[in-house]
Amino acid sequence: MALLGITKYAAALGGLVLSSLSLGCGDALIDSEFRGKAVWQFSGGLERKGSSADNAASVRMAMFWNPKGELGRDPTEFVEQLSTGVKQQLPSPFLINMFEYPGAEHIARTPDGRSRGFGIGRLLVYVDNDLDGRYSSGDSFAGILPNRAFLYVPADLPAWATPTNSGLPAGLYPVALPQRCDASIPTGTDADNCGVKLGSSCQQDSTCGSSGVCLRETDVPWPTGYCAVADSSTTTCRPKQSAYYGVPKYGLTPKGISGYYLQSCQVDQDCGNMGIGMGNRDTGLYVCDKGLLACVPQAGGKLPVGGEPDLEPFCIGGQ
Repeated sequence: MALLGITKYAAALGGLVLSSLSLGCGDALIDSEFRGKAVWQFSGGLERKGSSADNAASVRMAMFWNPKGELGRDPTEFVEQLSTGVKQQLPSPFLINMFEYPGAEHIARTPDGRSRGFGIGRLLVYVDNDLDGRYSSGDSFAGILPNRAFLYVPADLPAWATPTNSGLPAGLYPVALPQRCDASIPTGTDADNCGVKLGSSCQQDSTCGSSGVCLRETDVPWPTGYCAVADSSTTTCRPKQSAYYGVPKYGLTPKGISGYYLQSCQVDQDCGNMGIGMGNRDTGLYVCDKGLLACVPQAGGKLPVGGEPDLEPFCIGGQ
């Protein structure tokens, strides 16, 4: 399937496309030379956590697409994109190759079967108990990339048609979870952003001013620290020039915090060392989330394997 405007949006993938990494860390379902050049790649590392995969010498991982879109969190109902499947050792780095874009079976649909014009994927790991090279009823899920989903949009979508509360350009890219969707959020009103230089590097809260907090770790790391304004029942100043990020259901969030006001953006370059308010950043540490329109950490990193996967809801307050 051709991806409209893919050249225009290839730059948005940034550090995700790591063609220099070896394919040797995983054994693809079909030989990579037979399938040709990958149209998209994503890399990270598997780490053992929990006991469900202790007796497995290897596991499989693949991109799975939710037919219900932003609704439903039962991975047994998701549709595996078989061409992305790869066998992995534990622990090890991984490189997921996509040799063809998601098909019609991977697109979210209405209850009566109509296409919604987008797909929502999750990167899942499972124990392939029957060794048939795909997920089936006898297999068990053992891990998921935390706090990230993957949006596939074959053609530009207006805001009313998307699951993110903002228009989406054609492309394939990761988004941080949870997304705003239709949730009501407290509107920022302070034009000076409460004296906080959102997104700037920090080591501790005091670095960010009296109204700021320093994000270091939620369920993903925030490299070199990230100044933000926390939203809670006691917050008295909310930045106007900002983007809102609701706290993950499964994350390291202080009690009482319902979200954070982050540095807003339109393109990845807004989050680099020339971006407004981002300070002296190394290029690529932060990217512009296409749904939140906020500067967030570059996706990737560790994927824990073992135990029941915690599937973060796609939307704020999602079940």
